[in-house]
Amino acid sequence: MVLHLRKAGEVSYYQLLKKGFVGSRETFSTLLKELEKKNIVRRRLLNTRPLRVLYALTSKGNEVAEVLEKLEKILGKK
Repeated sequence: MVLHLRKAGEVSYYQLLKKGFVGSRETFSTLLKELEKKNIVRRRLLNTRPLRVLYALTSKGNEVAEVLEKLEKILGKK
């Protein structure tokens, strides 16, 4: 999810959910809350009808993404 957010920028809750990073919606919500708590992802609520929630990486999240990208290269994933 972190690498996806790095490439996509700010993404809605449902766009992330559709990517299928985890099995259930409950697990997905828990993961997002944990990433927010650790200051890796920021949440922005849009005052629209219906309400929209957008997620993006924080500066710390971008640092984490850089490490993950390097790890992928080391492991030969890219």
